[in-house]
Amino acid sequence: MIGKWFRRDKRNSFSQPRISWPDLPQVGFIMGRSARVGDVDRGEAVFSQQTDKASAAAYPIIIPQYAFWRDETGSTVPVIVVQAEHHIANADGEPILGLRTFEGEGIVASGDEVELLGPNLPT
Repeated sequence: MIGKWFRRDKRNSFSQPRISWPDLPQVGFIMGRSARVGDVDRGEAVFSQQTDKASAAAYPIIIPQYAFWRDETGSTVPVIVVQAEHHIANADGEPILGLRTFEGEGIVASGDEVELLGPNLPT
């Protein structure tokens, strides 16, 4: 009986706080093409890589989807990926991702800063 008191519920451990993930948005994201300045102005994209002569290509992942972003301090932030593009100057390098926090803040991140979790609600 004492053993029951000391068992830890791994879903609610002190090191892993439970995250209340929101549903994925139905609007407010870009997929299948690169974002334009107007998309950013309307809040449908976080960034635009267009120049007078070129624009970036879409990066082929599911949009929107859940993810974790590692910030400059090493903290892990739950986010939603709303945009994914190849880098305009280095199409073979890491993608550039547009992220939104649960509070609506836009973040531009390199693909190596992000752990993609997919479109299903994380558990």
